[in-house]
Amino acid sequence: MKRHGIKIGFLSAGLLVCAALAVLLWNRTLSKQEPYEIVLIQKAMDDTDFWTSVYQGGEMAAQEYNAVLTAVGPEREQDVESQNQMILDAVARKPDAIVLAPCSSDETLPYARQIEEAGITLVLLDSTMEEETGKAVVATDNYELGYKMGSYMKQFVEEDTVIGIVGHVQGSSTATGREEGFRAGLGGAGDQVAEIVFCDSDTERAYELTCGLLEKYPDMNMIVGLNEYSAVGAARAVKEQGLSDSIRMAGIDSSQEQIQLLEEGVYEALAIQKPFNMGYLGVEAAVRAARGEKVEAYVDSGSELITKENMYTEENQKLLFPVGE
Repeated sequence: MKRHGIKIGFLSAGLLVCAALAVLLWNRTLSKQEPYEIVLIQKAMDDTDFWTSVYQGGEMAAQEYNAVLTAVGPEREQDVESQNQMILDAVARKPDAIVLAPCSSDETLPYARQIEEAGITLVLLDSTMEEETGKAVVATDNYELGYKMGSYMKQFVEEDTVIGIVGHVQGSSTATGREEGFRAGLGGAGDQVAEIVFCDSDTERAYELTCGLLEKYPDMNMIVGLNEYSAVGAARAVKEQGLSDSIRMAGIDSSQEQIQLLEEGVYEALAIQKPFNMGYLGVEAAVRAARGEKVEAYVDSGSELITKENMYTEENQKLLFPVGE
């Protein structure tokens, strides 16, 4: 009888252990089913097509990866102080991950560090920092983007060509990479760049600066813009002054206005990013990293060169008018 009682005791204990393990596994399963909280901090929450597409891509990834996405950002890309405060606010919420498109590669760095110090997964989007930060960087290869534009525009350069560049934010990794790539793409013609000006990602400022370049350099016959704000502002100035036939233009990004200007022949080409891809891949990397999965340290979201001749291909139409727009 005693042996029989011992066997029953062991059996009961075993059942209790199994039950406890089942409860533990059940709780873990439930916790994995809970949506991941992701905060996307953009450089700007304005009406530009670029940041709208970034959010749309991020939202699609959130739906597919069982995450809840909250997007915030300052009204203007150069408002570093407001974005830094948004980072602090996001850290206080203690989300599973923060996807950050830093307004400044240096001024934002201390705040990005606070994200990691709080134990929150950090993924950088669109721009890099002065120091290695975050689990991953999802961005356009900006040097390659500028190079594509420069190598295409090189065919229009002659000995007397005077080139102007309208940039966005001086010192930003995106502006620096694109300018360097554009000059390299021009080859020896890079020496014919008369001046580069920076509009601080403000379309009206880009317009004013372009008017100033045209006044300062009456013979200027090529102008390029390094992002949507700068390219649109420059094109408006050239078009308004009736100089579209005498000034060769190219731009980066693909807003609806830019696409129309390409169709009209104001632009020779647009070197376009893939902002929808960028947003999607950024949130995807954030969720996977938050799960503890290994993610690539750098993910190139891609770019293409679009001209009036190839803009109507099926593939390029998908890029110019991505899902969700």
